[in-house]
Amino acid sequence: MIQIYDTDYNEYVDLIGTAHFTKRSLNDAYEAIKSWKPKDVALELDWRRFTQLNTACIHCPREQSCKGICEFIGATQALGNTNANIWLIDMTEKEIRYRMRQRMTPFERSRRHIPLRYFTDENPVQLWEQGFKEQVINNSKRQIETGRKYFPSVWGVLIDERNALMAARLASITSKALDAGKEPNILTFVGAAHVEGIKNLLHHPLQIRDYLRTFNLHYTDPTLIRRVAVKEPTTPG
Repeated sequence: MIQIYDTDYNEYVDLIGTAHFTKRSLNDAYEAIKSWKPKDVALELDWRRFTQLNTACIHCPREQSCKGICEFIGATQALGNTNANIWLIDMTEKEIRYRMRQRMTPFERSRRHIPLRYFTDENPVQLWEQGFKEQVINNSKRQIETGRKYFPSVWGVLIDERNALMAARLASITSKALDAGKEPNILTFVGAAHVEGIKNLLHHPLQIRDYLRTFNLHYTDPTLIRRVAVKEPTTPG
């Protein structure tokens, strides 16, 4: 059973919104890790996506110079040789696809030819790289609202249901740390579209269980990857 207290979990969770595979988000991830030196890092990934991205980077011939690295994998690399917990808090791709298929109405299926993209002449990646994050986020909100108009079930899964599950997992991680007498500080990287919704749920945590019931979400704990520092062998004197 998930343990959720009536407290503002935002005091223990630092959310950083990213634009996936952008150089600026990668730099933001590196800087946040190096500056805060967290012992807990949460990522908007599931085990399968984490493994795919991590494996691709390991075997990439441009590993050290590649500018297209995912900011989530960049964050784990930035941890370096240190003890840390990496938490994978997102819904699996398989469950996302399943829930979208189950939720789509016949009317929505008939409109599948309509693009979900909110049309704008502005390039979101270019704007993000140039530092116009708020503009990109505002455009993204309009895109999401357009998507909700035509495909409410699909966007409900992509945004609302995933937000509820990720917020529940962050609250659970925090609660267990508090129960153990620790002072948690969880540095969390998610797509910018998820930040506002997750923050709101963490601010009103007693609503999280209601959302899980409303969405018929079966709670499972996040995947934990323990990163253990490797001590360099000492040279005999």
